[in-house]
Amino acid sequence: MILVIDIGNTSIKIAVMDKGNIYKVLRTDNEGFKTSIRKTTRQYPTVKEVAICNVGSFPENLMNLLRATFKTVFLINNSIKLPFNNHYQSLTLGNDRVALVAGALSIASKNKALLVIDAGTCVTYDYVDEKENYYGGAISPGLRLRYESLHNFTANLPLLHSEPVVDIIGNTTQTSIHSGVVNGLSQEIKGVIKQYKKSNKNLEVFITGGDSELLIKQLKNRFFATPFLILHGIHYLYLFNKNL
Repeated sequence: MILVIDIGNTSIKIAVMDKGNIYKVLRTDNEGFKTSIRKTTRQYPTVKEVAICNVGSFPENLMNLLRATFKTVFLINNSIKLPFNNHYQSLTLGNDRVALVAGALSIASKNKALLVIDAGTCVTYDYVDEKENYYGGAISPGLRLRYESLHNFTANLPLLHSEPVVDIIGNTTQTSIHSGVVNGLSQEIKGVIKQYKKSNKNLEVFITGGDSELLIKQLKNRFFATPFLILHGIHYLYLFNKNL
């Protein structure tokens, strides 16, 4: 049993996992992190190992807390071993994208190409072929960034928060914004999936991230909706490196 931590751009997820099973998930931030760790270690005193994926702003004092609390601290970075062949042409590949690909591979069917879509602050698309070769994909603005851009770069458009869209035709400024943002991203995702399926008819598509639940309502494609895909990936990467 280990502790798995996903430090994202907007929040931190803490999970207790064992053999791919998730027993507890907490969502917190930097301010509440110490309290969440103390509560978790009191409830699970035998947990001595922690695996971390960090893409956010995480203070060094909190990292030191983890090093002082746990016997083993495993960090996902560009020096770890990967359970796939990485053909990405840059050392700037995000730790979260690495974990998402690993998570998809840990639960996907064998010998099938994968498209992993993470709908969070940004929307990332990651492609793995049927021989577990990872090539990259795409990055585009997520729902929140699209709403904020309309508000910040125009004089009169309000800042709205995402909600499901029933009709493509907006008859007010607010409904027009929702239609443009939510339908726009939904159509983008549909188009990307369609492009990949032209060369991979048996493509398995995974969608995860904070906005995935809302977007699923707008999409008609068949895919695996997995809210904790990155946690499974962090856990898988830890075990993969531990067993080398």
